[in-house]
Amino acid sequence: MRILAVVLVSLLFFSCEKKELPVPKYVPPAAPADTASGSTAGPLIVAQVDMSSDYRNQVWFSLSENRIVYANLKTDWDLAFECSPSGWHLMLNGSKSMKVFKTNFEKLEDVKDTVGLGSNGKADVPSGNLDSTAVGSWQLDNKVYVINLGYNELGKLIGYIKLKLISVDNNGYTFEFGDVYGTETYQGSVLKNAQKNFVAYSFASRMQINTVEPDKSSYDLCFTNYTHLFLEPLQYYQVTGVLSNSYKTRIARFSGIPFYKMTKKDTAGKTFVNDRNGIGYDWKSFNLEKNLYSVNLNMCYIIQDSKGFYYKLHFLDFYNSSGLKGSPKFEFQRL
Repeated sequence: MRILAVVLVSLLFFSCEKKELPVPKYVPPAAPADTASGSTAGPLIVAQVDMSSDYRNQVWFSLSENRIVYANLKTDWDLAFECSPSGWHLMLNGSKSMKVFKTNFEKLEDVKDTVGLGSNGKADVPSGNLDSTAVGSWQLDNKVYVINLGYNELGKLIGYIKLKLISVDNNGYTFEFGDVYGTETYQGSVLKNAQKNFVAYSFASRMQINTVEPDKSSYDLCFTNYTHLFLEPLQYYQVTGVLSNSYKTRIARFSGIPFYKMTKKDTAGKTFVNDRNGIGYDWKSFNLEKNLYSVNLNMCYIIQDSKGFYYKLHFLDFYNSSGLKGSPKFEFQRL
């Protein structure tokens, strides 16, 4: 019944999103001088990325280079493994609405179905806080986990995997896994990469995916679906927005200063956070009656990248020139 309910909710979500129209185009004013430093700010840049109207693409973007560093299908991977020498955390692919259930079993072969799991599967917190991962401290008792692999871009349930994590050291991880309803099991391993925050693994290909995510010093923002936990009522929900690089990237939100007036002096005394969802999804809203997304032009951000440079940014549109959703358009400027 739980799975049926989730599928029905998913179908309802997809059925609500009919033909949509683009919001009016925004014409930015001229770039101001940076009065705090006495120099002219960097060029005002307008960029747009294509996630596809079904949000199947994850797009990794560099502000300093004004380019897409990499783009991949959100279904290309399942788990991400922390790469620091002492790291041991695992992250789920939140873009697929993955959940994890911890069982009381210690042997993979003892898990034969999903009976008794209930509806209390956990997802990672969108902030990226490693103290609040869904898998948690797996080394403490080393139980078997059942992982709901979530949904593809069409809203179809992918399936369930059972996972037994075996070891982790400075070089990498070893584990074993198999289909929950099957008897065949597979050995898996992941090698850490010092150039990355995480390296990904795909259960479908049974391979490490070295391109997701890109090198930690090469990008700032990831445009993607992700799983958000709403508190009233308490429920997980798929949202579409921006997650920032967890490597030395900090975000500050602004709503009372027009974008074109923002200068570097506005960083003074401002609280910056390194939460991955510091930008998040709520720079846009959906009008159910009009079946239309609109962008809040007054919601602005200053982003400090891993090199220490500051950029101001806000969003202009969520539609492409053909009126299809899933193409965030934004302007930004180095301060």
